[in-house]
Amino acid sequence: MTANRRSMVFGVFATAVVVAALIAAMFVLGPPSAQRRRKMDEVRVQDLSSLEMTVNGYFKLHGALPAGLDVLAKEPGYRVARQDPDTGKPYEYQILSADSYRLCADFAVDPSTEPYNSFGGYTDVAWAHGRGHRCFDRKTDKIK
Repeated sequence: MTANRRSMVFGVFATAVVVAALIAAMFVLGPPSAQRRRKMDEVRVQDLSSLEMTVNGYFKLHGALPAGLDVLAKEPGYRVARQDPDTGKPYEYQILSADSYRLCADFAVDPSTEPYNSFGGYTDVAWAHGRGHRCFDRKTDKIK
């Protein structure tokens, strides 16, 4: 076999390996659109978690829950994600009692049906969600 022929065979083999790897990745992880939906849900969970910390910080500082997310946005030093990064729809915030509240968002994917853990290697059950509109009831630490 000549050197030119060996180079051609190697090139075809390398191309076949790369194509097979791409097909396997798409089979395991799903198409890019599914990856994007998963990533958006991860951002939603991060946003809600950040909102929870911010609401709790506000509560500790002021002794009461904020009237709305717009009140939090006006507080100095707080960065508040008030809307869904993909749809632009506002996150929901509702006061339930003097020290409890609800945060809601719309999720695109049900992680329990996914081939891998969509929480990046750990499962945060505090933000476990299905597909669709989901709400999370939270309680602050009462001031003593």
